[in-house]
Amino acid sequence: MKRSTKLLQSSGKKPLSREEILSPFARSFIKRVQNTVKKFELWQKRDSFVVGISGGPDSLCLLDVLSRLSQKYAFKLYVAHVNYHLRGQASDLDEALTRAAAARYGLPCFVFSQKKKLASDAEEVLRDTRYAFFESLRKKTGAQHIAIAHNQNDQAETLLMRLLRGAGLSGLSAMRAKNEYIIRPLIEMSRADIIRYLQERSLAFREDQSNTDQRYLRNRIRHQLIPFLENQFQPRTVKLLAETALLLGEDYALLQKQPANFSVQRDVNGAKFSRAAFLELPDALLRRELRALLQPLLGGKNPSKNLINELAQALKSQKNKTQTVTFKGLKFVRRGDTVRLFQF
Repeated sequence: MKRSTKLLQSSGKKPLSREEILSPFARSFIKRVQNTVKKFELWQKRDSFVVGISGGPDSLCLLDVLSRLSQKYAFKLYVAHVNYHLRGQASDLDEALTRAAAARYGLPCFVFSQKKKLASDAEEVLRDTRYAFFESLRKKTGAQHIAIAHNQNDQAETLLMRLLRGAGLSGLSAMRAKNEYIIRPLIEMSRADIIRYLQERSLAFREDQSNTDQRYLRNRIRHQLIPFLENQFQPRTVKLLAETALLLGEDYALLQKQPANFSVQRDVNGAKFSRAAFLELPDALLRRELRALLQPLLGGKNPSKNLINELAQALKSQKNKTQTVTFKGLKFVRRGDTVRLFQF
């Protein structure tokens, strides 16, 4: 899988510096980002950021916007990049472009070199590695935020992907504009507008050729399903799906704040609680609490909806005999009114 570099310069002109006058579109783009920031209360003046940069268009657009806004808000920015060494020279070129971009703005650049082969190159494994590095750097620098360049198209694609795989409110809410330390200032910006911004700013970026590989579900959604929906049903498909995901995220955030009002006895190996008290919860809260109980025992990962449904069914079963569910080194045992969830 290769990345190609696009040098977006018009008529041989020199790349624009931060001091040069912005085009009307670029000024409007930055203003819209600021509107997103205000709507979701993403940052305060004099905050500091770890900015995740891949070398692709979205992250380099984010870096340019934050760099320009740093003059107004007195930001401190730290550029962060992960080189997985999965694509040979292409990976090294991504790193080189990231370092060059950081130097262009006079920013410190931190690179994590994943030379040891990972157990898998699945998207989830790479994401976990990347976010762990960003978080360690945030703690090291004392930054308030980790800025990620997810955009409106990413949001729409994720919603469709999770719909097709089956998901509840947690999954469908997809990416929130702000989730603890992580912020997504470009979440309401379309990919087309991001590319146009880079063109008008004469900024270079690299394209990951794997983004066109039709073996991946996300790519089929991006290149086949969304264009079909836009042409045959709704020209504003991306915008409307992204807005829906944000609304679902707000609903889910509210649900997360609702008190459960039941007691759980926890220890290092698991948890114990009353079945009767648990069944007094509405189904939505019951699934939420099961998910919260399972996550620490699954290394922080979200349990599948099938597992949640299986445990909920065992809890609700009217059979008097002991109910047992075993999965991935964990065991769920319901004996009478006592429910135990533990590692073995």
